[in-house]
Amino acid sequence: MKAVAIVTNSLSGGGAERAMNLLADNLGKFEEFKVLLIPINSGPRDLVEPSCDISEINRVWNGGLWDTIKAFVRFQKALIKFRPKVLILNCDLPEFYSALAIWNAECIIVEHTTRPWTGRKAFGKLIRRILRTRGARYVRVSERINIYPLFNDTLVIPNIIDAKIIATELMQSKVPNARGKLLFVGRLSREKRPDLFIELARETEYEALVIGDGELSLPLRQDSEDVANLSFLGQQLNPWKFASSQDLLVLTSDYEGDGLVALEAISIGIPVALRCTSDLQRIGFPLKNYFEDIPALASRIAKNNFSDFELSDFEVSQILKNRSPEKISRLWLQFLLALERSE
Repeated sequence: MKAVAIVTNSLSGGGAERAMNLLADNLGKFEEFKVLLIPINSGPRDLVEPSCDISEINRVWNGGLWDTIKAFVRFQKALIKFRPKVLILNCDLPEFYSALAIWNAECIIVEHTTRPWTGRKAFGKLIRRILRTRGARYVRVSERINIYPLFNDTLVIPNIIDAKIIATELMQSKVPNARGKLLFVGRLSREKRPDLFIELARETEYEALVIGDGELSLPLRQDSEDVANLSFLGQQLNPWKFASSQDLLVLTSDYEGDGLVALEAISIGIPVALRCTSDLQRIGFPLKNYFEDIPALASRIAKNNFSDFELSDFEVSQILKNRSPEKISRLWLQFLLALERSE
């Protein structure tokens, strides 16, 4: 039985974290592997209850250099105790810790974003050069993602989408004549463009919910105090518990990695409107789901409510094909067993 440690930034916080939790849960069900999930930053548990053991490092976010060093020592001890043959790493912090780790294991980094190491590109490139000298391999979650510095033989394995984890009773059926809501789900950061969502709330009379937190939270709240139909709900473990299939998720980002929030939404029957950027177009939704700007989107909503953005069951199946836990975990199983045979 091969020991595999999956190292992630935290147990909750975003789509990439949930994807790694789902991977740990499903790999832990194979008898070929003994799996340990290692979240570095402290935080609440995700909706996913992994079938494997968890070793929490409990680094404090923005806790300073000394806390980061102590967390790194705990990380080293966790590796030495578990003795993994393979480390599967989320990008950024898990890469940094693993590049400096004393324990020698095969490193596989899962790239979730088109812009890794944002604001620290020079440092990120240094860490990846160290990892490359240690024989690290990269797996991309989408064809759209390019690895830098370029690694040979990068494999594409999509993220798992599991509607059973996030579905609530609100999605079970539509209520006749009920009025839907506008939804923003994600970090309140510059690249997510929450300011555009607030502009949309100003131009419509629909209830608008901002679900998420980040560095822009306070200024956004201050700038939108006059928008009576807008509410900020903060970070939520399951943002979909506030949603129903009569709502509309609005994706305003400049760019996305795998677009997990949009994929989760359609998996539970919530229609999605995506900003028409070159990056978001590559996620693969039908053209009808894209909008050029906020006035154009507000006009479409005023004429047809959210019906313009609804997808048929066939359209959803085409977008989410090969995303099931069974198919993705099987791809990982084949990949890891092939690595073992090549040793």
